[in-house]
Amino acid sequence: MYFTSLRLKSFRNYASLDLAPVKGTTVLYGANGSGKTNLLEAMHLLSVGRSHRTAVDREMIAEGQNVAFIHGVTQRLDGKHDLEVRLYPLIKPQKRVLLYGKPAERITDMMGHATTVMFGPEDLRIVRDGPAARRRFIDMQLSQIRPSYLKALKRYLSALDSRNALLKAQRCGASEDFDAQLDAWDEQLAGASVYVVEPRRWFLGELAENASAQYAAIAENPDETFEIRYIGPLATTDTPYRNMLEGLKRTRTEDKIRLFTSYGPHRDDLAMLLCGKELRAFGSQGQLRTAVLSLKLGEIKLIENEMGETPTLLLDDVFSELDARRRNALLQSAQGVQTFLTCTDKADAAGAKADAYYRVQTDENNLAFLQEG
Repeated sequence: MYFTSLRLKSFRNYASLDLAPVKGTTVLYGANGSGKTNLLEAMHLLSVGRSHRTAVDREMIAEGQNVAFIHGVTQRLDGKHDLEVRLYPLIKPQKRVLLYGKPAERITDMMGHATTVMFGPEDLRIVRDGPAARRRFIDMQLSQIRPSYLKALKRYLSALDSRNALLKAQRCGASEDFDAQLDAWDEQLAGASVYVVEPRRWFLGELAENASAQYAAIAENPDETFEIRYIGPLATTDTPYRNMLEGLKRTRTEDKIRLFTSYGPHRDDLAMLLCGKELRAFGSQGQLRTAVLSLKLGEIKLIENEMGETPTLLLDDVFSELDARRRNALLQSAQGVQTFLTCTDKADAAGAKADAYYRVQTDENNLAFLQEG
């Protein structure tokens, strides 16, 4: 898969942009804050429906504007895919998706039309931050590969919200049929959990094998072994529905006290181990970078194996963070993959064998534009 067209209007600091990307490697270079990352953010938005930098969509709309347009065309094995995201700051819905020029019924309908893997300095948060950051990583990548997963996840979270709302409502006095209502929501939550847990188990199993091989190829010490494990109450069970029901029953008394659901895949995590020890606690800065890089390179292989085509690779200011060994491993894995690479200096991308160079600059109004060469 690769982008053949990218058009922006009133997105971040771009008043307008019309770009026809090359199929190979594109280097975007320029000063910090010039708008390089904004281009990658736009492509990421078209692939997963959300920004990798902010949860507030209106932050992506240019100041003083009433709407932002992000339009892309991708070429996949089954032909061209035309998709557009429109962002509105003041009216609802604030985010709207168009496919082939027609409004989509749901934002989730855009999944599968554009597939990207993004690697940036903030990805170290996958290791450093809490379980929510790792679940977000799993959910965003898995949703691109299996669009049905995102719908299943939304069903689970909707049932979870309803059960939590029922638990909180008892503060005003529990109704006579309170436990019967909990029983009903337990059934729905258990049923929905199956379609969350099983894809996660598959995804992390495949990613674990790929990432471990990538780490071994990059690491300076051949004795270092990198391992990831799926951790969660249903991570290893062959009967997730039954185990989920049993777990909800077992923790019901605690849930009534805490007023939220304490058992389920919404508490899942991803363990990262180096030589059997927790990476976050014992890994060096270089080992953390190698681990995250291995995850990203492993994603590319997984997507290629599952979907039969490669994703577009988005590399945001990572060359300056990587030594020569890691840089070469990244470039080797990017062969045959449409790649967008950002850096502050054109010389930073030496060795990338780029097919196109664009200098990203801003005018007197701090609006971004591209200059080829």
